[in-house]
Amino acid sequence: MPLDATLIEQTRYGDKYRIRGTLTGPNGTSLQVITIWTIESESGITKFITLFPDKGGTNNGFRNV
Repeated sequence: MPLDATLIEQTRYGDKYRIRGTLTGPNGTSLQVITIWTIESESGITKFITLFPDKGGTNNGFRNV
């Protein structure tokens, strides 16, 4: 099931997006996570930037556009 991406920042290099989801490990433990992605302006290539735990209720340092 695809997850919705939220635009969080626009720069001259490209647009940054946040995706919230659940990551499940091989032992069955699940963790709510946030991933950050960018789509480069020049090439249009989508790149993974980082992943961190979703502690809920904050924008985790990224401002909304």
